Amino acid sequence: MPSKNQRRSHTKSKNGCSQCKIRRIKIFCDFSGSPGVSRSPSHNTPNDAQPGCGRPGSISEETRRQSSQNVVDPFQQPDLVSTKKTTDLDVTDLRLMHHFTTVVAPDLANAQTPEGLALWQVHAVKLGLKHHFLLRGILAVAAFHLGFVYPDRKGEYDLIGTTHQSIGLADFQDTLAHVDESNCHALFAFSCLLIVLAFASSTKDKPRDFNTDVLHWFYLLRGANIVLNMHSETIRSSFLKPLLDEMSHSETTAAYTLPDTDQITKLFRICNSTEHDKETAHALDLSIHSLLSTFIQASVLRARGDGTILTTFVWPINLPPKFLDLLGEKQPAAMVVLAHYCVLIHWAEAKDTNDTWFINGWAKYILESVQESVPEAWQEHLQWPVMNVE
Repeated sequence: MPSKNQRRSHTKSKNGCSQCKIRRIKIFCDFSGSPGVSRSPSHNTPNDAQPGCGRPGSISEETRRQSSQNVVDPFQQPDLVSTKKTTDLDVTDLRLMHHFTTVVAPDLANAQTPEGLALWQVHAVKLGLKHHFLLRGILAVAAFHLGFVYPDRKGEYDLIGTTHQSIGLADFQDTLAHVDESNCHALFAFSCLLIVLAFASSTKDKPRDFNTDVLHWFYLLRGANIVLNMHSETIRSSFLKPLLDEMSHSETTAAYTLPDTDQITKLFRICNSTEHDKETAHALDLSIHSLLSTFIQASVLRARGDGTILTTFVWPINLPPKFLDLLGEKQPAAMVVLAHYCVLIHWAEAKDTNDTWFINGWAKYILESVQESVPEAWQEHLQWPVMNVE
């Protein structure tokens, strides 16, 4: 979402940007959201996780044991203290909080269960009263949603949302320097809201800069998974469990039994070229495999009439860093793969726009960006995505 206050993407501070070296940030930092500087697999250190087609939050057993030894109740942290000099109420912020708990939270609860609803409506709000960045994120999402609900006041609410978003993001990035069991829940919850904000804060009027408008939220998704990996067991055993269970749900189904899987599998042939170096070919192959897996899961859910938005978000998490490099370079084969992913985004856009308000219109928006970027010789491979999205 936010295109401001960004730092360049890297993994660890030893290999990171000069700004984070100066600030001594020893933390994974895909949240910086500056596409085009992701590390390729050949540059991974022995301790770096390898990309693949795993589920969100995959982590080693050793890390699981370490994180489960000192589990801290996140709600035992001290509440925020107001610094206001007067007793005047901020009616605007109160309106935003009311709107979030009564309208936005039920929309975000994709699984309509008491636990899923309480995640955003009760627990996230309660935790926000202990972490400034999360509270700002909650208010920002509510503001952008009000701008969606009341188009005549969109400019006003977008400004309010952008202000809360910028302040919250700055505090969030500072807190990333010292992630522990006491703040990992709030950091992960905020990172999820950041993904919503990335969609909601874009105007989508016309294709603009591909790196900032499209790739930005890919990095946000990967950043959320990094926080999860650092304290996987702590987060999974908390109120966030319903969200993670839904994202990691997987069903085994033969691809040939589902319609249009051949449109995904043919990408292996389309993207196979002797001109690709070994690293590029491997990145494309992994990305198509992951897309096929995500396509199958989304197809099963769609056939049942269930929402597919969380399943759709799994694909960017699993992308190899090299593939993101290729997208940043607008490499034709990678862009064609992305175009096919647009069909999944389109599926995630509900018929009732109120349910998926922040993502609506993005499938067409990204596809138009791809159409403007790929050479004429590759346009024929966009026929299926174009036919299904438009």
